[in-house]
Amino acid sequence: MESKANNSERNEEDKPIKININTPHNRVSGLSLSSLKLKKEHQQNKKDATIDESQLPESPFSEEEMQKHWADFVRQIDVEGRKILASNLNTDIPKLKEDTTIWIELPNSTMKKEIEREQFDLLEYLRIKLNNYAIKLKITVNETTAKKFAFTPEEKYEKLREKNPAIDILRREFDLDL
Repeated sequence: MESKANNSERNEEDKPIKININTPHNRVSGLSLSSLKLKKEHQQNKKDATIDESQLPESPFSEEEMQKHWADFVRQIDVEGRKILASNLNTDIPKLKEDTTIWIELPNSTMKKEIEREQFDLLEYLRIKLNNYAIKLKITVNETTAKKFAFTPEEKYEKLREKNPAIDILRREFDLDL
């Protein structure tokens, strides 16, 4: 008796499982005029579902709040490994112009292009965090800001001396060289 039960179990296991694929009977070829009509209808439906931007929130925010969230975003992308973008965004402290325009000044156009290419993620992050969907980013290039960066020891010393003239006293007191 057990062998008959085992055989029937084996037979059920050995039978291939049928997969029922329900394909629609009104399929359309991708190369037909009907497919063009369906694509056009799909595009129209997508347009109907778009969000009316005038209805999105535009809460006021301060420059300090914006700078805090800017720094949070830079830390986040740095952790993700997007170090070049993080470095470019850290080049200048963002300033708030008008009510919703964030302005940064960069030393060269290469940095500007890099940020412009990746600005969608930044703006989306700031718009959500600040609850203001009217935020825009304005980037200007000022070649003279490139001179702010010190590379040689002499330039570094001059930069420190500009910030704190007392460093000269320290250098003379301890008889330090550059």
